[in-house]
Amino acid sequence: MTKKLLPLLFFSLMIAFACNQGPKETAEEVMVDTVLLAVATFDTAAPYYVDQPVWIEGTVYHTCKHGGKRMFLVDGNDSVMVEVTTGPDIVMFDEALVGSRVHVLGILKEERIDEKYLNEWEAEVMAPEEDHEAGLHEGTKGHEDQPKEAKLEQINALRDQLKEGGQDHLSFYSIEAISFEELPVAEEEIVVEEE
Repeated sequence: MTKKLLPLLFFSLMIAFACNQGPKETAEEVMVDTVLLAVATFDTAAPYYVDQPVWIEGTVYHTCKHGGKRMFLVDGNDSVMVEVTTGPDIVMFDEALVGSRVHVLGILKEERIDEKYLNEWEAEVMAPEEDHEAGLHEGTKGHEDQPKEAKLEQINALRDQLKEGGQDHLSFYSIEAISFEELPVAEEEIVVEEE
């Protein structure tokens, strides 16, 4: 009799353990605790939130015409721009968003550029034209439409930054969008022309 009860007892304990794990948090519940980053301080805050969900709000300064995979946010001062890329559920950012205020939920991403990366990218740029489609670095930071000379200038500028910074890599941060919404224009922002 004990041998028959032992498997039943074990099975019951497994069910009880599984049931007592508590409900899993939904994506919406996780996002409630997500930090809201400011465009103005994005570069200094970003290293602390890599691969974590974040919120950001800003004005769309630019959307890339080549596929609409990137948009850039500013907030009053155009000296700081935050790159937002499309995530798996977003096909593209429409050019009509330029000038709109948006609220974005996404995962903060870091792109590390070191000497090896720059050497590979330079080799791709120098390769015959037909090989460029297969490159790993083609389209880096939204410069896919740049002429060869401009890409080489950018590579050399990044090499100079590496030397000046005394580090083994440079970090560039962006947000991969999970979702975004265009915010309504505030009443004080509506300009009414008088006749």
